[in-house]
Amino acid sequence: MLALERQKHITEIVEREKSVKVIELSKRFDVTEETIRRDLEKIEKQGILKRTYGGAIFINSASKDTEDTPFSMRLKENITSKQKIAFAVSNMLYDGEVIMLDSSTTCLEVAKNIDKTKRLTIITNSVSILSELSTYEEINVVSTGGTLRKRSLSLIGPTAKDNIKNYYADKAVISCKGAELEKGVMDTNELEVEIKKAMIGCAKEIILAVDSTKMQRISMYKLMEVSKVDYIVTDRELPQEWKNFCENNNIKQIICD
Repeated sequence: MLALERQKHITEIVEREKSVKVIELSKRFDVTEETIRRDLEKIEKQGILKRTYGGAIFINSASKDTEDTPFSMRLKENITSKQKIAFAVSNMLYDGEVIMLDSSTTCLEVAKNIDKTKRLTIITNSVSILSELSTYEEINVVSTGGTLRKRSLSLIGPTAKDNIKNYYADKAVISCKGAELEKGVMDTNELEVEIKKAMIGCAKEIILAVDSTKMQRISMYKLMEVSKVDYIVTDRELPQEWKNFCENNNIKQIICD
């Protein structure tokens, strides 16, 4: 297959699937990963996509992300990566700990992967997580209360925020819509951000659970500085600048490739 033809097919794939991975394209077109990276570089110059470490994302998603996608749609996005991340995070939760889980689909996957025999206290504003953990006899489940936000199946508002501040947690597991070294960790909804900030403020350790499509993406509302994170759990190896930053700021990297 000629390079131009292959690049045309790659363009069609990224427009349809919104994100692509170098290793998968390499296998699909039976060429080296370096060849795919050159293809992505040429397509990027056309303004169609933005390269990320390990792949690329459709340009509409790569620019400033203000879209608050419904929960039902987010459940289907990057599910394999989220499951890998969730499995790793669930193994970081130990008997006797108090854990904050936000209302992200990644944290829902974490809840699904928790060992049912562990004695944990889970505090969450996610209706889906509350339902998921309702049958776990050993786990104490605490709802933040608040106003139901139907689009995200989350509990938000002053009641939820104030209730969170009454607790102390060993760990807060937080996901996001964007992460960039200079701009920090970001999300698309101001009310959701306020709840996540409250969780972060009450936790001893912060676990950022984020799939690689969110890295280097810019969203509307800043959640926190990357330097405040204790662990980054993701599905692709971090680029060198991120590795250097993590080492300089004592952030542990857990890669679930």
